[in-house]
Amino acid sequence: MFLKFNQKVSILSSTALIFLPVVGILTLPNSSALAQNRICTCISSEAQPQQGQDNRSSGNFSTQGCTTTLKWSAPRGVRFKVMRDVSGGTDPVIFTNVSNNTQTRNPKQRSLYIANPVGARQGFRVCASNK
Repeated sequence: MFLKFNQKVSILSSTALIFLPVVGILTLPNSSALAQNRICTCISSEAQPQQGQDNRSSGNFSTQGCTTTLKWSAPRGVRFKVMRDVSGGTDPVIFTNVSNNTQTRNPKQRSLYIANPVGARQGFRVCASNK
């Protein structure tokens, strides 16, 4: 995206909308560069598999549209699997032994879920950030 001389560009910050004059040509990074180091997805998980489930402890989430590498955040001492929900089939394990600060490749899948948490005493939140 290019802006010409004497145009104003708006920047949305956490506190206010700011208008700045542009005094030259400004090239803004593409959207994937803007996504760097941002949260890709977050999901709430129970401390154990949901009632009637062997593995699943969360709802489904997606990592489609995120960068190639993900960095996971979870409460200290909690480990879990990431599995993919297959309708009418066997759910494959995508990652095992995921914990806080684990980095993985992005499977770029829909219908992923948290499974078999270890070390959780109560429900918790998991986030995957673009790395």
